[in-house]
Amino acid sequence: QVFGPSRRATRRSVSRPQAAAAVAMTTKIEVRPDGVGVLTMDNKPVNSLSVSLITSFMENFPKLVADDKVKAIVVTGAGGFFCGGFDIMEFPQLIAQGPDAFKDVPATQPVHNLIDMIDASPKTVVAAVNGQALGGGLEVALGCHYRVISPKGAVAFPEVQLGLLPGGEGTQRIFRVAPLEVALPMLLSGMQVKADRAQKTGVVDAVASGSVVDEAAKLALSKPPAPISKRPVPKASRFKARAGGLEMALNQAMNSVKGMVAPASIIKCAEAACGQGSFQEGLKVEGREFTKLLFSVQSGALRHLFFAQGMTTKIPGLKAAPAPLKKVGILGAGLMGGGIAICCVQKGMQVVLKDAKQEWLDAGMKTITGIWMGQVKRGRLPEAKAKEYLSKIKPTLDYGEFKDCDLIVEAVPEIMDLKKEVFLALDQNTKPDTLICTNTSGLNIDDIAAVLKDPSRCMGTHFFSPAHVMQLLENVKTAKASDKTIATCMAFGKLLNKKTVLVGNCDGFVGNRMIAPYASQASSLLEEGATVEQLDRVAEEFGMAMGPMSLGDLVGQELFWKQRKAAGDMKKQTKTYMGPYDLNDWLCEQNRFGQKTPDKSIGASGRGIFIHKGRDKSVDPEVVAQLEKIREKKGIKKRNIPDEEIEERMFLPLINEGFRILEEGHAVRSSDIDVVYIFGYGFPPAKGGPMFYAENYVGLPKVLERLQVHAAETKRKLAENKTLLPVDYFEPSKLLQECVQAEKMGMKKQVPLGVPLVDAVLNYKKKQGGASKL
Repeated sequence: QVFGPSRRATRRSVSRPQAAAAVAMTTKIEVRPDGVGVLTMDNKPVNSLSVSLITSFMENFPKLVADDKVKAIVVTGAGGFFCGGFDIMEFPQLIAQGPDAFKDVPATQPVHNLIDMIDASPKTVVAAVNGQALGGGLEVALGCHYRVISPKGAVAFPEVQLGLLPGGEGTQRIFRVAPLEVALPMLLSGMQVKADRAQKTGVVDAVASGSVVDEAAKLALSKPPAPISKRPVPKASRFKARAGGLEMALNQAMNSVKGMVAPASIIKCAEAACGQGSFQEGLKVEGREFTKLLFSVQSGALRHLFFAQGMTTKIPGLKAAPAPLKKVGILGAGLMGGGIAICCVQKGMQVVLKDAKQEWLDAGMKTITGIWMGQVKRGRLPEAKAKEYLSKIKPTLDYGEFKDCDLIVEAVPEIMDLKKEVFLALDQNTKPDTLICTNTSGLNIDDIAAVLKDPSRCMGTHFFSPAHVMQLLENVKTAKASDKTIATCMAFGKLLNKKTVLVGNCDGFVGNRMIAPYASQASSLLEEGATVEQLDRVAEEFGMAMGPMSLGDLVGQELFWKQRKAAGDMKKQTKTYMGPYDLNDWLCEQNRFGQKTPDKSIGASGRGIFIHKGRDKSVDPEVVAQLEKIREKKGIKKRNIPDEEIEERMFLPLINEGFRILEEGHAVRSSDIDVVYIFGYGFPPAKGGPMFYAENYVGLPKVLERLQVHAAETKRKLAENKTLLPVDYFEPSKLLQECVQAEKMGMKKQVPLGVPLVDAVLNYKKKQGGASKL
């Protein structure tokens, strides 16, 4: 464990041979000719404060203090990185002890011991911040008497992004060196402060012009010890805190990250630092608040998300090496194709961009140029760089230009016959080992791949629009995709810095399949009496980036209307779209698709559910009137619907569909679904994703019980009203039922901390012979 009630408890977790190795490996000391002792933290890759480093530091630092030849001390990091903070991999051991273990001492006591030891040193100690000092790393630097930073260095407190606060005295130390208006944003947002600004605002004392260790040593020899713990908080900061500065900062933080609990705890620590109490009294507040957050479900959700992002690239059984990617072809120069081109060029790849008509190609290049030149105008991109980017794109009408591309992404309209036609052309104009991928958002990729001579080189690469902004990439495994194809597509996503998730080739893949019942229930609730505003408000109060009604106007009301029309069945339901369609059909027949369809007759920049005028929008009164007509036609009696019912009916079937996807083997693990929803669909990170939310916020037994209630109610409605389209998304997944049964049998207590119960059940089933499609 990194932390614990005492140093004795920490030491118990490391055997003597391990501790000896830790001393040799994770910190090293040397004495320079000028008499300055240097302690270097060396715990790759980011010198994190693991148990080994803390143990090593605690044993090596006193040696420098006791050495008569040492006049002063410098603390630095190896490998161009000062310290990345606490080792989050060791948090589970800490949490396993339970909150009662930390009633009398902070959970971070071993780190306090380390920092207090530095602070109390009779010899001057200077931090040579030779790169980034993050979280606990910055707290170590603040434990030193002075700080010198390299010009490319940076400091930050990113703990809030994990639902925590700096627990190693950082909330009390930062206010003693930096003004309130600098310290609060650092704590509340996790923003990085670069070297120059850190020096100007007092976080560090100097920016090195040469060797950061040499300059830190020179400063250490010229200054007496000056413990931050003995310094008062500046009067100006105390005055601003009393004058409403803390409340204002909290309000701003809560508006930018709705639903987060850590900001309120951070403000309590700030109040303690800027109040009349002592430094030690402030530390007690910090310790209590840190422990409270550490054991909160919200911090658990954010830590889960942190680990989940790293897990998406781990594909069981995949050992093939990816092919090199230097040149990418993109077929289709529309908004999606252009966005993908931008992604590729900005990561150093050459791009061949093809479309069927010159005017389409010109329009695509104009859009791409406009995006980069807009960044130049805003000072975010040098003009020379923008021109360099543009030089890397070769626009063409000729399939022959794809002859030396390593990977092709097809981004033409969602028409199966068109997809097959262009794939046949690509098959004839590419190298035999070129990957041919499709950006389809829902068509069966196996059907598209079947036209290729070698379908093993085909996969889905489902980007989200706008592709150069959205972080998610769903890589869709086809039935015949080779291991090399899978490995290369996963490497492609990593190269583009996307959150890349491997999913199965089911209807709608993961994201669009799960959003369908959510959208369906929003439409049903609207017909039953919920208002447009209420539906959006409930979703946004839950934490969604956007409500279902606003989302429909953003992506376009016509998307699935056109697919139903092309199929010749306006009542058709699939896993990616389902009724009721009455309002949607009426909107599309009026050519009201949302933000993309202006209506000059009323001065609207867009018209759908809402009337859009620039950034402002209001519910279209004609939509409200049409809903009354729909109710009358279908014999639906309008009623007031509680917010709780709306939340359940929208989110529970979405979660249930996630269980079905796992049950069918179309996702590797539950956390992959969470990553898809947080980075692709605006699910609140503080809830950890829909699968984490189900198990840890609601509880799987309650999810099952409420699904059963709504399933029975849906059957009743269908029996009484024959105008309603049948849906089965409230029928509980078999896997969900198995998870609840496993919980009743006590399996959850046997599952390692941090492992979702659903994954444990799936792993058990696989050992019993269950199959996965991935």
